[in-house]
Parts: sequence; C-alpha cells; structure tokens
Amino acid sequence: MRAARGEPRRPPDSGVRMMDDAVARRTSLFCRILGNPLAYRIVRMLDGQRRRPVELARALGASATAVVNQLKHLKLAGIVRTHSTGVRRGGRKVEYWLEAPSLGRCIGELERAFRRMPR
Repeated sequence: MRAARGEPRRPPDSGVRMMDDAVARRTSLFCRILGNPLAYRIVRMLDGQRRRPVELARALGASATAVVNQLKHLKLAGIVRTHSTGVRRGGRKVEYWLEAPSLGRCIGELERAFRRMPR
C-alpha cells in the first residue's frame, strides 16, 4: 500500500508500538534539558517535594538566578508546576514541584542502571 502524497510512509508493523510525534518531541526536549547538570540536579531535588528557588540554590550551591533560569525551561517544557502565594514582603513565595512524580522515579532507575554499567 502506498502512502498518499505528502504523507510519510509507515514502516511495516514490527510489533513494536510506535511513539507518536508529540510524545517523542516532548521526551526529547526533556532529555535535552536534563543535559544541563543543574537542571538534572533540580529535577532530582524536586522528586516528591515542593521547593522554592532559594532553597534549591542553597542546597545545590548555585546562584538563585541560575536555578530560576533552569526552572523556567522546565516549566515551559511542562515538567514542573508552580504555585505562588502572592506578594509578600521582600517578594513572592513561589514553590515548584514535578508535574509527574513518576519522572523522579524513572530518573532514579536510570541512575541505578548507569551505576551497574561498566565504565
């Protein structure tokens, strides 16, 4: 069977479920963001917890500006969610957490797999 003009040709069915393009793009974006060690460490720290940028910066030994910049990328990619308590003296109190807690578990599994692999 031939593909209609302008449509991509489908590979023969190999029994492997194909990932749709939107999921593939989103997953690829997530992996690219995690290529930044600071973003990776932020995601690991958000695993199961809500945290403020200042807390993350202190714990990671990074500047608050660098942490906020990475959180912005993570938020745009839909990886983290935020909640602001509104304006308070000295600025807003904003908390960040993972959109899908399973992301933290997946990264933990990936880390364990890399630890078991020979160098």
